[in-house]
Amino acid sequence: LKSNSILSLANSYLVDSPQPSSLSYLWNFGSLLAVCLGLQIVTGVFLAMHYNPSVELAFTSVEHIMRDVNLGWAIRYAHANVASFFFIFVYAHIGRGLYYGSYKSPRVLPWSIGVIILVVMMATAFLGYVLPYGQMSLWGATVITNLLSAIPYIGQDFVQLVWGGFSVSNATLNRFFSLHYLLPFVLAALAMLHMITLHQHGSSNPNGITGNVDRVPMHPYFIFKDLVTIFLFFLVLSIMIFY
Repeated sequence: LKSNSILSLANSYLVDSPQPSSLSYLWNFGSLLAVCLGLQIVTGVFLAMHYNPSVELAFTSVEHIMRDVNLGWAIRYAHANVASFFFIFVYAHIGRGLYYGSYKSPRVLPWSIGVIILVVMMATAFLGYVLPYGQMSLWGATVITNLLSAIPYIGQDFVQLVWGGFSVSNATLNRFFSLHYLLPFVLAALAMLHMITLHQHGSSNPNGITGNVDRVPMHPYFIFKDLVTIFLFFLVLSIMIFY
């Protein structure tokens, strides 16, 4: 584990990483978010295989996924529900960071990258919301993109640039699909940066004191603690998808 260049990296993050012994379950949201991102990318790739990003066929292709594709309903429901859990977890993660002062020096960089992650997440989610191209998708896209018209002087032109025309149209749907596919990989890269910058000083802890006094390795202590909430998440998610 330690001599191999790639495995040593995994080892330093997931096995030997020294964590403060006092971490509570509120520190589990990071691993839950990683699971969410992984699930979203996997389910999203499979959905994209059957999706058609044109105004004529988008809605029909989503219905095709739901009715004709093997387990298409399960993949789509997983994608839709994990998106909601993603935001529940990210707000809890941010709330924990604010409450316990995890944003303070020396952890300013992971916090700053986290804020960028949140903005990219919200953009990605909005783009995805438009893709089924039902009434809510169309008017949601129209209303949200029209907010850009509030920018002085260039607002209206900027909105038309985003639309690729004079209203939400085929060009809009195409670029939204393209960006919705691209941004999760940007999110994954930002999440890696988030982890690398956190690794520099280690996690904060609920006692608010230096963690250098009493540390335990990530594995097995926190790996198994993370698995508790991950399995609980899978249980709730399964109930929502299958019932």
